[in-house]
Amino acid sequence: MREKLEKLLDRYIGSDEISGASVLLYKDGREYLSLQKGYADTMAGIPYSNDTLIRLYSMTKPITSAAVMILIERGLLERLDPVSDFIPSFASQRYYAPDGRKKPVSRPMTIGDLLDMTGGMSYPDESTPAGADAGLVFRDIEERLGTKNEMTTQEVAYALGSCTLAFDPGTDYLYSTCADILGAVVEKVSGMKFSLFLKKEIFDPLGMEDTGFMVPRDRQDRLARSYVPASHMFNTPSNERPYTDDSHEYTGNNLGILSRMDTAPAFESGGAGLVSTLNDYMRFAQMLLNGGSAYGHRILSPSTIEFMTTHRCSSVAEEGFHKRFELDGFSYGNLLRIGVSPELCDTLMSRGEYGWDGWLGPYFANLPDLNATLLIAMQRTNSGTFSLTRRIRNIVLAQI
Repeated sequence: MREKLEKLLDRYIGSDEISGASVLLYKDGREYLSLQKGYADTMAGIPYSNDTLIRLYSMTKPITSAAVMILIERGLLERLDPVSDFIPSFASQRYYAPDGRKKPVSRPMTIGDLLDMTGGMSYPDESTPAGADAGLVFRDIEERLGTKNEMTTQEVAYALGSCTLAFDPGTDYLYSTCADILGAVVEKVSGMKFSLFLKKEIFDPLGMEDTGFMVPRDRQDRLARSYVPASHMFNTPSNERPYTDDSHEYTGNNLGILSRMDTAPAFESGGAGLVSTLNDYMRFAQMLLNGGSAYGHRILSPSTIEFMTTHRCSSVAEEGFHKRFELDGFSYGNLLRIGVSPELCDTLMSRGEYGWDGWLGPYFANLPDLNATLLIAMQRTNSGTFSLTRRIRNIVLAQI
């Protein structure tokens, strides 16, 4: 396995598709394989390690899901609660009908809609009316980054709730800002900042000392640089590129996240804001795999973990999920992809596996049938799950 993975990573590094990567595999609660290739910082010559700090982007979402599950099992929240109970701008919403007209929603958006991405929320997307509306909110967020007037988690949620939805809640699936809204809901229900809730309820008990919404000055040298792959280098005009042709380094901000991660953000994004390491994230993943308990602390009950990791969105929403992702054989629910049909999957699959990935390429998969966890670290723009991820999966699942 190691030799095959090394050759694979060397090939992608050699073609400037990635600057480097780290792969960490646990089985039966122990390290099974740890492999690093290439550089987290090419200019400084700093190699990847399992303690390299990486921007998780959407791999933040499983942690946000766990935070919501904590409130659900305490009876403080339920999936059928209207979002408007917590964020007033979600009352009396409207959505864009297929003919472009704005219509009142048939029912209020619920917490369950947010967890399953069926609320009709949108990420910035100029090709759709709802996406254009969301884009205006994110433009405001990013214009205020680094100022004394940054938008807060609550302000972002309120602004997004004021946007017209892409569809009537519950009638389709759209990957979107739902997890950002959930972060604001956690704040309202718990009475704590989202970052403090995560620290108290998840990070401190599990010993995740390197996970948070910023990187302190004394750890900045461990933060990986982000890079644009060679295949994407010339897709935009030179005057619009947030990187230099010489280094391929990406220096822009995305989705309201300050790339430097050097200041505590006012907007603590539940969908994309966390930074972590493979060693830290493995602690979270092992907690889930162990039925909610790890390192001497119980975070969630076994029944809550089962619900969190097996619930599936409706068949109508699942159809929308498959239209938007190359994830045949998987379903979606509670901010996780869930492996349900290995016979339909384009990669090797362990039935019942679950996890998610991020915009810069980090990847998480728990494989309960194999009692294993696969984590991948890289910082490659516009990646998510791509060809390298699928090839790593095939090598690992064929030999573990």
